[in-house]
Amino acid sequence: MSSLLRAVSVLLRRLDAALVAPGPAGRVLALQTLLVLLFGLRLATRDWTLIAHRPPELTEHLWLLGWLPGPIPAPVLTAVQIAGLAGVALVLTRRAPRAGFALAWGALLVLAGLWGASGKFTHNDLLGLTVGFPLLFARVPDLPPDLRGVPGGLSAEDQHPAWGWPPRAALGVLACVYFLTGAQKLGNGGLDWVLGDSMAWILRQAESPFGPGLTHLVADTPVLPSVLAGGALALELSAPLWLAWRPARLPFAAAVTLMHGSIWAFLTIDYSAWALTVWAVVLATGVPTRWSGFSVSRGSARTATGRRRATPAGGAGIAGTAGPEHAT
Repeated sequence: MSSLLRAVSVLLRRLDAALVAPGPAGRVLALQTLLVLLFGLRLATRDWTLIAHRPPELTEHLWLLGWLPGPIPAPVLTAVQIAGLAGVALVLTRRAPRAGFALAWGALLVLAGLWGASGKFTHNDLLGLTVGFPLLFARVPDLPPDLRGVPGGLSAEDQHPAWGWPPRAALGVLACVYFLTGAQKLGNGGLDWVLGDSMAWILRQAESPFGPGLTHLVADTPVLPSVLAGGALALELSAPLWLAWRPARLPFAAAVTLMHGSIWAFLTIDYSAWALTVWAVVLATGVPTRWSGFSVSRGSARTATGRRRATPAGGAGIAGTAGPEHAT
């Protein structure tokens, strides 16, 4: 028993060391930028004032937003939307990226929560908000206004522990959400979800944007519904393995896009925000740092080995740079 406890203790220490190991500045900067672009897209492409026209009973007593008085007037909803878009601008211009990210995240949380709970329950924005939560506490390199435009300084390959854990945390959250989604299917329906006729029944009741002929054809084709259900379940349950190995992250993003695209084609349910969230995390963590196209403009200190390691309270300007790949 003692040897087992020692082995578990060693494993946990190694895991902790891997999670908080130094990471490149370009990676966390890319992740913050891509996620806030997703928040901006979601905030800008929906008429959130429609929430004001729904019965107030649907927007009252919500679990997370129960403190909000109802009904919420349309001007208040518009003000929240504008505030969120202003937060996006603060991040993209690097004026106040940390505060701007929190503002955009919070605005989308409120609006998406009210939208999803006051109509047909959906969780389209759940993945993006969950993955973005660790970034609220991240110290992303930023360029102070008085140093803006100063050449030289950090590049994307400069490392610091404060820049290493946020991308790894986002990967962990992403893996957990997909794994738990698959585990929930398996726990509720068991293998009958794959081997039974559940998927065929769903397809026959669905409304495809391409007409009922497509869904009926797939539902009536032997084995095909089971292949679709089994493939989706296997992809979700194996998400931690795909995301733990960097070369597999791009194929995972492509597979997830195919899965969510098929859900839209067969069921007219739009999970594009999930696919975009996966691509944001994968592009920031699954490709060499030099591909991210980011550099950080501030002085840095060299480590004893001659590599440059920067302080996290730095400045971030967006500019093309080259740098070697680092493990994440």
